[in-house]
Amino acid sequence: MSCTRLLVINPNSSKSVTDGLEEVLKPPPQTELAFYTAPKNAPPSINDMITANLTATACFLDIQEKKLIDQHDGFLVCCFSDHPLTHMLRETTTKPTIGIFEAAITQALLLGKRFGIVTTGSGYSADIHKGVQAIMGGDSQRFAGIVTTGLGVVELREGDRQKIERNMKEYSGKIAQKGADVILLGCAGMAGMESLVVQGAAEAGPIAGPVRAVDGAKAGVEILAGLVRFCAC
Repeated sequence: MSCTRLLVINPNSSKSVTDGLEEVLKPPPQTELAFYTAPKNAPPSINDMITANLTATACFLDIQEKKLIDQHDGFLVCCFSDHPLTHMLRETTTKPTIGIFEAAITQALLLGKRFGIVTTGSGYSADIHKGVQAIMGGDSQRFAGIVTTGLGVVELREGDRQKIERNMKEYSGKIAQKGADVILLGCAGMAGMESLVVQGAAEAGPIAGPVRAVDGAKAGVEILAGLVRFCAC
């Protein structure tokens, strides 16, 4: 049986974010993962629609130039938003392409009753909210909302660990108190921080039941590998 090759795309130019993804993502059986970081002319973090579009353009042109679409069977865009690169790749290839945003919400809906998002301190939360509405078809009682940690994307990988752990736990507790029994890691830079989320929810005080954490990158790898197998049938 041939091996499925998936390209895991970090659409910002911060290699530390890619390194974090590479540390925690494990390939499913018969699958290989290749990791891609945006070229240096792309912004180091994605904080708004301007940086989203700049990273999408830089990555798309670079991926085209390197002929990476021909070399891989599926593509995972690791930005927790409705990132433009996802749609650009879908217009270019019929090979499966998904974002960690979609993957995280899909898994959350199968795991619990209500999901919430703990994300960075950027102004992108309004766009994330719009993205949730687009996926859910409007406002939904199954969405508990978004909390922002005050942490930057690059700071999550390179900043003070005590501050990162403190903020992740504090704000995970806040979204759990809003009724979320599934909490999504709302940034690719949060890869591997599920335990902080669960611990923060537990420390927040009495809640209705156990809380699960979802890393959209991990969910995305599994979903994407399945889509590639399905499309090959």
